[in-house]
Amino acid sequence: MTKKILVSCLVLLLVLSCTIGVAAEKVTLRFSWWGSQDRHDRTMKVIELFEEKYPDIDIQPEFTGWSGYWDRINTQMAGGNLPDIVQHVRKYISGYVKNENLLNLTPYLKDGTLDTSNIPDSLVAMGNINGRQYGVATGVNAPAVYYDKGLFKKAGISYPSPDRTWQDEVALIKKLHDKLGILGSANLTSQTDVGGFTVWVRQHGGALYNEDGTALGYDDDQIYIDFMEMTLDVLDSGAVWSAPERAENADTGVEQDPITRQEAAMATIYWSNQLGALVNSSGKMLGITTMPKLDNQLAEGRFLKPAMLLTVSANTEHPKEAITFLNFWLHDIEAGKILGTDRGVPTESKVKAVLKEDASEIDQAVFDYIDLAAANAGEALAAQPPAYQEVVAAYEDVYWKVIYKQITPEEGAKEFREKANSILANQ
Repeated sequence: MTKKILVSCLVLLLVLSCTIGVAAEKVTLRFSWWGSQDRHDRTMKVIELFEEKYPDIDIQPEFTGWSGYWDRINTQMAGGNLPDIVQHVRKYISGYVKNENLLNLTPYLKDGTLDTSNIPDSLVAMGNINGRQYGVATGVNAPAVYYDKGLFKKAGISYPSPDRTWQDEVALIKKLHDKLGILGSANLTSQTDVGGFTVWVRQHGGALYNEDGTALGYDDDQIYIDFMEMTLDVLDSGAVWSAPERAENADTGVEQDPITRQEAAMATIYWSNQLGALVNSSGKMLGITTMPKLDNQLAEGRFLKPAMLLTVSANTEHPKEAITFLNFWLHDIEAGKILGTDRGVPTESKVKAVLKEDASEIDQAVFDYIDLAAANAGEALAAQPPAYQEVVAAYEDVYWKVIYKQITPEEGAKEFREKANSILANQ
């Protein structure tokens, strides 16, 4: 009897020892992203699904809106405390790569740990910076112009087409304002983040940056002057927010855009993956089309890009577990169904096929729009230089001076060129 008790105790100790050992191996990964409440809800559901399938890995969420996201990430970066997995954008990534804040995923890609099967090489390359893999695209995205079909019908105006020019766009916004007594749109186009200007410059046959990212990529300042004169024209008409209203609403999220309250007939500063958030906020389906083209344009300036990238911090202690999460995100069908097109049209062909077959009205509209945008897109954007954020800040500083009429567009063109070239030459 005594021997049996002794054996039982030893077995119990062994089981407890194994249990403690397994518990000690559990890994926690911090995952940071920005977005709307709708994106947050979807992401939390995917995290729950992942933790069910991988009980040895916990995901600790760090979520905020776009405003303030990069300040927090930069603070964490300075303290060597970046989350293990960071939602990123291609336009900001070069600086983090330069400062060695992100894990080089190339070895994991080559040995198959990072699974990119069923993803076209051209889409895998969206996470490649200077010949090294630093992220995976969550999906494909394109700048989009949204419009309220009901308000267009009420005004007796045809829906905007991809063939309309910038002059057509200005006339359209003014006409909507005159007919409906509301804003044609809150803004003419995406401006303070350089988005609209980037397309404008490309349509003039240039680029915002030169090939090595050490200076602006266009020589004629008349390009900037014409863009800002067009901006002032529509701003002075009252068909878009005034300069003070723009400043007051600088941090307005997608859910608060005037189109969601039928106080504007169009929304011009968003991306294709934001249709769901706009529809949920406005309570109605919206139309979607491309940004305008330039009359007699020299090149197609509109483009596709990765909606965002999932990257891994260089200081993570658990790179393989972080890549396990990335693989799950990319390839798991159920996760793909939950995420939908909120972070762009999926890059993984099997996930994309399932979503397209069973697409909601919103997701089907996004799938159709990406096909439309691809048919009207020029070359892919090159990776922005490391000092991109400083250039954007300089652009914004000059932009506000021009729309507040503290300086002329001609003076703005000169000031922006001097500031941008100085930043780019000394980055």
